[in-house]
Amino acid sequence: VVVVQPDLTQNALHIRKEDYNEKSVLAGLGSNAVVPLLPPPPKYINNNNKDGDETHHPLITVPIRNGFLDSTDKIPRPESPASEVNSSVSSGRGSAYGASCNNSAASVALPPNVDSDLTVWASVTKAGGRITLPDTGISLTIPRGAIRKGSVSLYLAILRDDKDRPNLSDKETILSPVVQCGPPDLSFTKPLILSLPHCAVLDSPEKWTISIFSSDPPSAEEESPAWKNLVTVGQETIVTPLFCQVDSHHCHLMTEQLGRFAIVGESVYGQKAVKSIALAAFAPAFHSTTDYTIRVYCIEDTKAAIQGMLQVEEKLHGSLLDAPKSMLLQDGGSNLCLCLEDISPGWKCKPMANYQEIPFHHIWNGRQNHLHCSFKLEHLDRSLQAVSCHILVYQRGVQANRQVLRISTDYKEKLPSPSQSTIASSLSSSIITESSSGPLLAVDPMENVFRLTPDVRKQLCICLDPPNSRGNDWRRLAEELGVNRYINYFATKSSPTDHILDLWEAREQEANSLGNLLNILRVMGRGDAVQVVEKEVGSWI
Repeated sequence: VVVVQPDLTQNALHIRKEDYNEKSVLAGLGSNAVVPLLPPPPKYINNNNKDGDETHHPLITVPIRNGFLDSTDKIPRPESPASEVNSSVSSGRGSAYGASCNNSAASVALPPNVDSDLTVWASVTKAGGRITLPDTGISLTIPRGAIRKGSVSLYLAILRDDKDRPNLSDKETILSPVVQCGPPDLSFTKPLILSLPHCAVLDSPEKWTISIFSSDPPSAEEESPAWKNLVTVGQETIVTPLFCQVDSHHCHLMTEQLGRFAIVGESVYGQKAVKSIALAAFAPAFHSTTDYTIRVYCIEDTKAAIQGMLQVEEKLHGSLLDAPKSMLLQDGGSNLCLCLEDISPGWKCKPMANYQEIPFHHIWNGRQNHLHCSFKLEHLDRSLQAVSCHILVYQRGVQANRQVLRISTDYKEKLPSPSQSTIASSLSSSIITESSSGPLLAVDPMENVFRLTPDVRKQLCICLDPPNSRGNDWRRLAEELGVNRYINYFATKSSPTDHILDLWEAREQEANSLGNLLNILRVMGRGDAVQVVEKEVGSWI
């Protein structure tokens, strides 16, 4: 029996101007439609502002602080069951984020398994906002109207403990950071958008089967969470609890249920999918009387994974010897080979110790966040304080994807630390301030979020929600924006256009995104929608 889903795109709800609102109703499914949600985890504390629905002040995001253990140790956990993350910084500026940072210290109780040093939080009202983990590519966008009333405290955390990674089959591989957002017991009037970077190479998308794994946050007694496949891209139905938009470097999850998430992939049967890995070499402080150890990391090629590696090495006082290099890793079971070559005079590698292999399954479906191996050089001539060598990295049988780490160091000169040379440069787009009561605080520029005003959004929904015979309605908008893979997801919403634009706001964060939207509306032949946008922002955009 072949199950065929109904075509809902022809029956989208026609919203009249006088009746328009932002209620999340499943049009055409009736009031008894059942949408499965994850089981609600234990309750957490929320900061409810009973009086305030007003627009608030800038979101303060707390960058991840320094101080990590060795990759073989466990990431420290808060001592108390619920640790508070506080900030005493306030601002009178208007904010594109629509999130508050009041004069009094705001706080949110975190689950015991979440490290406060890896967490950002915000108090959000119906005005919406975006919570961002700095320098990771991870964000949680809260659309306008998603919060019913008052304010709620939300958090977004990256999980770097090895036990927090999903336990995968031999064929599966993790493609994104593991994140947790919450509290998980909240309900929303419309989906939030969780944006996660991934390292899948999508030049040939038909080679990948991509799934979204989810788990409830474990209790303090649980050692590891129980993960499950929430949805596989391409296998959605109208009752699937979330929608996943897969872009070249990010996955955007539209969900009304918060919790733990990770992107997992495997090769389509008969294909060999490819993912990108990052390689980096580090060495500890040099001492002329000791041997020289080079640690080579092999991790997922995402900003979040690279940042975690840098912070591990910062705790070890390691120095980054060459810029991290990207390399393609092909499914198929071939090991990763590393060969130490061209060692400079005054040094030597122990016999048979200049070649190593990392088993393929340790990389493809392993459970280590900071997988690495080491090479040890023996110092023969103490008068020579410089060392240079090459580390050739390739996958056995796929040498076309080889990469080379070039190491050339003179220890008469002081090496920059990873935080000075790499992390600091990546923070240049934020305004950095210092707080005496906590870590560095980054206030993102106002113009980065919510390009469209509520009135423009409302008028666009009135223009594009009603289906027409030409097809240049919300369906064409979804097609032009590249989000029409599963069009029935939007067709079940009371306002398809509104949800499409929510996703657009989360995906398009470039300065020219509003101009691109205007061009799309012109290509669609929707002069009425073009006029709505131009009236607000001008035709020069």
